[in-house]
Amino acid sequence: MKIHNLMLSLLLVASFGLAGCNTDYGKTVEQGRCVAFTGDKVTFVRDTNVDPRGSAKYEGTVLTFNMPADPKEKGPEPAFGSFVSFNIDKSQIQVFKDGALSTVAVQFENVKKGVERHADEVKGKMFPMFNAEKKEVTVYANMTLATFKIPADLPDTAQFWTRGDDVRVFFKEKGQALRFMNISKTNIFKK
Repeated sequence: MKIHNLMLSLLLVASFGLAGCNTDYGKTVEQGRCVAFTGDKVTFVRDTNVDPRGSAKYEGTVLTFNMPADPKEKGPEPAFGSFVSFNIDKSQIQVFKDGALSTVAVQFENVKKGVERHADEVKGKMFPMFNAEKKEVTVYANMTLATFKIPADLPDTAQFWTRGDDVRVFFKEKGQALRFMNISKTNIFKK
């Protein structure tokens, strides 16, 4: 009889615990590539990949949040720019233009695969690298180094071709961040 009562008690506790669960779990955190920052607002293209080991997936949702009121809840200010991502295999880039994410076809040149991070071609360099004189951009990721010419319908300014930081916000109401994290500039393993 005691075991029966114990099991019944555990079942009731579990039921109450599940009943109290928030059905919005996981919907209170958003992250993505920063495309605008004014000091009090951050705008980013949402990353829909939930697997931290996988590559980012930007599918067009653009989110803007007010920064947290509490300075202790803000990480380092993010770099921002309109260059979002590139895919050498598909010969495409993604850019933030006119308030939306656009996918643009480009022709990659000088593609070098198997380039290690410590190779002279990439060591100590910041990518993407914008060359105003040649009107081209050089990118590096996944051990691949490549260059593409800037399409005629896109701006040829350094700020446009800057790749913004990865950012994350925690919120309870849309548009108001309670916490802000600059993923690109935060070492979560630092003690």
